[in-house]
Amino acid sequence: MPDVPFCEIRMIRTASSGLRPYLLVDGVPVILANLWAEDLLQKSRLNTVENYLRDVAIAYEWALSRGSPLEGKLERLAVFSSTELTSLAERLCSTNRGAEASQSTCARRLESIKSFIDFSFEHYVELNRLSLLEQSQAEKNKNKNLRNLHKKVIKIAQQSEPSLPATPLDSDEQALLKSVLSPGDSRNPFKSVQTQARNHCLFLVMLETLARRGELVLIELNDVDLGPSPTIRIKRPSDINRERRKDGASLKTRGRVVPISASLAASLNEYISDHRAKLLKPRRPCTALFVSSRDGRRLSARTVNTVLRTVAACLGLPKFSTRIHPHGLRSTGANIARKRLENSGAPSINVKDALAYLGKL
Repeated sequence: MPDVPFCEIRMIRTASSGLRPYLLVDGVPVILANLWAEDLLQKSRLNTVENYLRDVAIAYEWALSRGSPLEGKLERLAVFSSTELTSLAERLCSTNRGAEASQSTCARRLESIKSFIDFSFEHYVELNRLSLLEQSQAEKNKNKNLRNLHKKVIKIAQQSEPSLPATPLDSDEQALLKSVLSPGDSRNPFKSVQTQARNHCLFLVMLETLARRGELVLIELNDVDLGPSPTIRIKRPSDINRERRKDGASLKTRGRVVPISASLAASLNEYISDHRAKLLKPRRPCTALFVSSRDGRRLSARTVNTVLRTVAACLGLPKFSTRIHPHGLRSTGANIARKRLENSGAPSINVKDALAYLGKL
């Protein structure tokens, strides 16, 4: 069996609109999917389009693995067979490793493919200048494809485990996490004191600044001010960041400067002064605040999840009632900030404005 052509998403700089995602097959941009992505960019965020294009890449790989290029089928404005749609639905509802995808992932991929099919039929109807009768038949074929794919994906997705909610931590859970992540704690699952200090600061920064994981890993050393009024600057990724990062630090909020507590400032000062340099590799400079213990480079967004999963495993769910997840920590931090502001007597409108500035309502 010949090798299946390789599909990938690249962020490519355009002359007019900066960076935008492109789908390539064996290094060559594919026309139809990229036309769809360009149309989608007119009404959706860049990171949304990038994720949708990754979903469509799955459909391209699925078709190529069957020896039936997807664009050829769509160009004919044909009806997909029940067998084809079942196979496609099964692929959309599975991970790259063959495990069941979450219900939310299945639903998002379904919407991506439905949007792509809808666009493709409209594109080829217009391109081929079909008669009214042919247009009517093409519309029937499109609706049949969308309806049948929807049914099959929903049926498979309902058999998957629902996504666990990323709920806020209560005060006892917060205290337990802080204790376990403290450097030197006997329950800390990480071996080196340098990694322990880094992870402890990761956790505290997420709680106090409400930073998303993509924002967290983009913090530079010079974004941290540990003076008399300590702050951390949270910023959006530059075009260069987006080009270089494979794990996609795609952010939804504007940049901001967030005050931090004296205790967090002390922890960061100890991490930066005593531990961070030991995570770096010789002749490999890095300006990031949080550094990977594996290669001395900037910590990836995915590693933030890995750290939290490792802590959850060492605590032994189910005795720990809440899923530990970056979004849950943002919600936890928002609750802490809200209570602090309300207890200070701040008017409700000021509380709302403060949380909006932090990027969380």
